[in-house]
Amino acid sequence: MHQPELLCEVLRHLAVEDAREARKMFLQLLDSGGPALEHFLGHITAPGDGRLRQLVASAPRNPRDRERLAPHLIAWQEIETDEFTRRAIARALDGLDARSTGQTALALEVARLTTAIGREVAQREWLNRELEIAKEVQEHLFPQRLPFVPGLDYCGRCRSAREVGGDYYDFLDLPGGRLGVAIGDVSGKGIGAALMMASLEASLRSHASVCRDLAELMRRVNNLVLEASSASRYATLFFAEYDAGSRRFSYVNAGHNPPVILRKAGTACQVLRLETGGPVIGILQQSYEQASFVLEPGDLVILFTDGVSESMNARNEEWGEDRFIEFARTCHGLTAFEVMSRIMSAADAFAAGASQHDDMTLVVICVLD
Repeated sequence: MHQPELLCEVLRHLAVEDAREARKMFLQLLDSGGPALEHFLGHITAPGDGRLRQLVASAPRNPRDRERLAPHLIAWQEIETDEFTRRAIARALDGLDARSTGQTALALEVARLTTAIGREVAQREWLNRELEIAKEVQEHLFPQRLPFVPGLDYCGRCRSAREVGGDYYDFLDLPGGRLGVAIGDVSGKGIGAALMMASLEASLRSHASVCRDLAELMRRVNNLVLEASSASRYATLFFAEYDAGSRRFSYVNAGHNPPVILRKAGTACQVLRLETGGPVIGILQQSYEQASFVLEPGDLVILFTDGVSESMNARNEEWGEDRFIEFARTCHGLTAFEVMSRIMSAADAFAAGASQHDDMTLVVICVLD
């Protein structure tokens, strides 16, 4: 048993068997001061130590003793349930002048606040570390490699507004040389959105390779997400398959910002919006429909979340889809990575240093000649 615990045990026994000897022993400890006294006083805060607290409260011989004990006496007032001990503490504190009591109480409050702040800082550091781990895990959920598809140049990027987010994109290497392309946006932000994003990815990947009917695929994914998520959570989702042999781009859009196909038509640029599908997923059981395009050499396909098109500057003005698409028209002839980088840079330039308010995800597909 360590010295403070041993001292407590001895004084507990003496306080019952020989109060005079207990007081004498405590006064010797009080006169010696130092860590031993503080350790002892810090070890008699349990409900069963009321007799020892009464001994301490009754022991002071002069104002100096009471001032040394005042921080502990004030703290004990808040936890003491024994009426006799409360009275002894009150009498000891009455012996102090108002200024001394106030200074002692202030010092005690400062100590409490310092301890509370220290605990809060430690808790925040722990949470930040947990978020860093979650961020690392989520980053590995995004595509780590791009399946080779002849005649296609493509890439994607997600930039979260917080450590973790609810935006989602994916490239799936499907049977028959087909490429699956997905982009989604989960309602809300933070850990809750990230967990639903992971559930969405798992649901889509588990069914995309076995379900050729995209409308049926989206119906199944919707039902799975509906069962796994809370009523307040939902997601927009766009999923497409590209067949390199026929250049057919089939898709279904579940409430997502319509991706666009930018097609050169002489000196003009035709804009095709991919809107066919149905409502968002995760709210109600729904049916969906699919559509398809045959992509042409030189086509530029851009998928995005509203964090890109709704980039906001310090005056709360949005970049907007019209300006976003108008800028994308100028990107024909560039690689997919160059197009993606230029669009993200243009969104940042419009924001002009304003903080990012939403996750930003962009997928670019270039059909090669």
